[in-house]
Amino acid sequence: MNIAAAQGSVFLIDDDPYILDLHAALLRSIRLNVNCFASPAAFLDASVSLGVACILSDVRMPVMGGLQLQAELLARGIDTPIIFITGHADVATAVEAMRRGAFDYVEKPVHGQHLLDRVNAALAVSQERHDKRLQRQTREARLSLLSAQERKIAQWVVQGLSSREIAELASLSVRTVENHRARIMDKLHVSSVVELVRLLL
Repeated sequence: MNIAAAQGSVFLIDDDPYILDLHAALLRSIRLNVNCFASPAAFLDASVSLGVACILSDVRMPVMGGLQLQAELLARGIDTPIIFITGHADVATAVEAMRRGAFDYVEKPVHGQHLLDRVNAALAVSQERHDKRLQRQTREARLSLLSAQERKIAQWVVQGLSSREIAELASLSVRTVENHRARIMDKLHVSSVVELVRLLL
């Protein structure tokens, strides 16, 4: 099963079918894409792509609990915001969940509007992370177009060195350095040194 985390997706994980249905109906009422799982194992077995999404999980479940799920997600490099819901709150568990980076930790019964507010806030964080991932991927794709020498020259340009200074360091003619600089700007789709600095730093 391949489930894409489309914009506004929420992954519900709870071993109680009633709670799953209740929360799913609430979240779908504001037109969120909701995917339900009866256990953390079922969620982990699904191929979930990173996108704009959050996870809403019970803490205490048979076999694998919420904190174990969180640990597994961290081990897989998945940074999707997690909101834990529990009917058996204790300070130690809450502290551990938050220490590991949980977005929130709320007790049952959960007020509907409060849950919607927290989910929307988590999705906003996920959107930020998603945008940063895309920016990083775009940056890496652009930089991969540069040769080793062009990368070195680009770094010198960013450090504020002139073409003459770079020519001396690289044992090249000034004209050759200028040609490299022009190709670098073209490959990276930047029109100024300022844009180049923003891309490389």
